[in-house]
Amino acid sequence: MIDDFDLEQLRRNPEWRTALKVYHDLQAESRERSPEFDGWIPRVTELEAIESAKLPAIHGKLIAFGFLKFDLAGRDAGMRYQLTSQGKQALSGKAADDEDQLTEETSLAKSA
Repeated sequence: MIDDFDLEQLRRNPEWRTALKVYHDLQAESRERSPEFDGWIPRVTELEAIESAKLPAIHGKLIAFGFLKFDLAGRDAGMRYQLTSQGKQALSGKAADDEDQLTEETSLAKSA
């Protein structure tokens, strides 16, 4: 679950959000192309909106805050990344409290 502090860090660092969105979009595109897609995206090393030298630190922050997870695919394939559920929540802009409230409201509506 994402908390307000984590969400605020993402808001204060728009480059983090840009990188996270790129991984989200790449996952969505890959999933559309292949139903067997496993969700892992090779490391993005260049983004038009972000200096390449900043990307390693951005990847580290996104992992540290729980927005991305990584996998070492092997010597030849290198690092792969995947959005976590927190990363997906962060892109939608919902904090844990918002998500809990939405779930509670949906449950109440179904029981009525």
